[in-house]
Amino acid sequence: MGAMHAFLDTDGVLLDVAIDDQEHTQEWLRAGHVLAAVTADSQPVQGCNSVSLGKLKYCAVASREFVRRYFPEGVTVAALATAPSLKFNPKDRLQAQWVRTTFKRTVDIPAHWLPSTQAFIDATVAGIAWGMNPQSLVAAHLREGSLVELVPGRLLSVPLYWQHTRLQMPMLARLTKAVVKASRAALR
Repeated sequence: MGAMHAFLDTDGVLLDVAIDDQEHTQEWLRAGHVLAAVTADSQPVQGCNSVSLGKLKYCAVASREFVRRYFPEGVTVAALATAPSLKFNPKDRLQAQWVRTTFKRTVDIPAHWLPSTQAFIDATVAGIAWGMNPQSLVAAHLREGSLVELVPGRLLSVPLYWQHTRLQMPMLARLTKAVVKASRAALR
């Protein structure tokens, strides 16, 4: 939102923002549906430039009640196979990546699909499921205790890149500058 605000403060235009999993946004660029995208791939799409934005840290979190209910003996591979998780959409692999890096195993994880970052947080606080949330967005909930990390300190770091068409468009150059500046302030 910081990038949008900075850009719109100087350019009186309307934006059409499309949301997809960061591992699939390059498809939008390839198909010509967007002029720029945040992606997890550093390799630029043909005709595009790629700029590193930093790393977004995700943590696996749930409410205390959810942890008591589904992980009474601790967070184990067997418990994860029965505990509902949240996925943004069918393309979302963050939960599976976290389980694989944390437990060195592949687990078939039951999941609700919920295509909203804010709804992910609301659903985890409500005890509906566990989810992978950006650490920065759940920090206050972790401090106050409405959420806990499933495995404390076990974060998943996702490098993000801004890819944009090489077409010389002053407005796109200003948007790129706003996105890079906001990302440098928010990401590691």
